[in-house]
Amino acid sequence: MPFYVQGPAGHELMPMGKIFKEPVVEKVEATVAEHAIDKNEHDRGSEPHGQRYTAAKAYQSVSTLPQAPLVVHARQIMVSPVQRLNPQATVDEAMTRLREKQIRHLPVVSSAGTLVGIISDRDIMRHLGGITEDYQQQRQHLKTEQVEGLMKSPVLTASEDTDVRYIARLFVEQHIGALPIVTDGELKGIVTRSDVLKAVMRHFGLELWV
Repeated sequence: MPFYVQGPAGHELMPMGKIFKEPVVEKVEATVAEHAIDKNEHDRGSEPHGQRYTAAKAYQSVSTLPQAPLVVHARQIMVSPVQRLNPQATVDEAMTRLREKQIRHLPVVSSAGTLVGIISDRDIMRHLGGITEDYQQQRQHLKTEQVEGLMKSPVLTASEDTDVRYIARLFVEQHIGALPIVTDGELKGIVTRSDVLKAVMRHFGLELWV
């Protein structure tokens, strides 16, 4: 389940170590028992109404519950086919498409069918307001400008067999809201934060970690 960076110059494999933060494990300390367990207390735990017996029955009940598959792949939750733009489309055309389709992200695909960028409604709002990514005020731009000038490029992408848990972690750590799904250089789908949340609701056994 590789991740790639894709743009006009082609695609490049992105190692996991470059996109995910290293896990941090806090130092643990030894604990001291508050009181010793005497023999009588230990024996009572094995009785039908003892605490240990009750706990064992509870764990046994949980273990018999139906389990959903633990792994959900990108192909199972991605949106396909994907709404897309060409690099020469205007900002006004992008706004119209976003509004009509009620979406927030649009991949930008060249005439040869290659993913070269991605644009979001937030990118457009900043562009028209003349606000940079670090919130510096600049001149306002026109709706007639081409999306090629403001799209994000190159783009981080994933394959169809990518574990959804890795995508969720990527959204958190890289502060992105959508991930194009590409197979053999062809745009197959797109996964957004909303798609991940829907997956959590549908697959109750899906444990997300970050």
